[in-house]
Amino acid sequence: MNKSLGDIGERALLKMFEKLVDSGDLPFNDDAVAFSISEKQSMVVNIDTFVKKTDAPPNMTPAQMGSKAVTMTISDLAAKGVQPQVIVASGAFPEDFSVKNTIELVTGIKETSHRYNTRFLGGDTNTADDIILSIVALGLGQKKNLILRSGAMKGDIICTTGYFGLTGAGFKVFLDNYSATENQKSKFKNAIYNPVARLKEGLLFSQFGKIHSCIDSSDGLAWSLFELLRNKDELGILLDKIPIDPDVTVFAKKHNIQTEELALYAGEEFELVFTLKEENYSELQKLMKTQKMDIFKIGKITDENPGLIQLVKDEKTIDISPKGWEHFS
Repeated sequence: MNKSLGDIGERALLKMFEKLVDSGDLPFNDDAVAFSISEKQSMVVNIDTFVKKTDAPPNMTPAQMGSKAVTMTISDLAAKGVQPQVIVASGAFPEDFSVKNTIELVTGIKETSHRYNTRFLGGDTNTADDIILSIVALGLGQKKNLILRSGAMKGDIICTTGYFGLTGAGFKVFLDNYSATENQKSKFKNAIYNPVARLKEGLLFSQFGKIHSCIDSSDGLAWSLFELLRNKDELGILLDKIPIDPDVTVFAKKHNIQTEELALYAGEEFELVFTLKEENYSELQKLMKTQKMDIFKIGKITDENPGLIQLVKDEKTIDISPKGWEHFS
């Protein structure tokens, strides 16, 4: 039977791709790819694609589309601890898309690239039935400082760079018409329409040199945690606290929604999820505070529950499902 991509989903497709790609300085299906340019340095590259139909919430402006496409791409280099130096873009647009909107979109790409101290050098255009933006980011990284997804170890603590749940609550408001206060709407909208890559944090992690693994949470916190365990069948994760924005907690309580559902599965948050030895946490926290940045401890890597991610809440242990955003499904 000749299955379609919709039958198998993105992650099964990626497993098939593994046999077809050449090896580089980062493992297959990490946040980015890398290749050697010298004994000590790698060129780190990431490409990400924004499709209006699946990636743009209602009423997103062209400038916001361009900006989000860049943020999606740079976030993956942030997870490797690499400063992107160059952005190039490929844009496919419907024939009736206005010149004004096209210029506004490309201006969004340029201005957001500059916000991350990255040069935008142009790219390619084409026609399509939807707005499709593919953004490539390139940066130089010291091989010894590249942070892998796959380095988590037994006994590591798991941390994140920010709060979760804002996008999950926002999707309920802007896609499903849930009611919210004006302050909540403003905060949720900003999280969805103007996301921020945690590049400064990622660069600091690389400088710190004691981070074992890191991934960006754009596919959802739950799936990011499962990715940290990939090929580590003997290990599991115990979560003791998920940092959830207080407005999300109030919103969820009003609508009788589990806050953890909003925090674990919505995605599109671009926080960094990372692991390190517990003995190094205080040192990193102090370093982060000197730069006015926060980190949050959320759990640990353990061999007590191999293959599982579990949340301990109210003295109960809750299994976390391995789900998140997936194309073709």
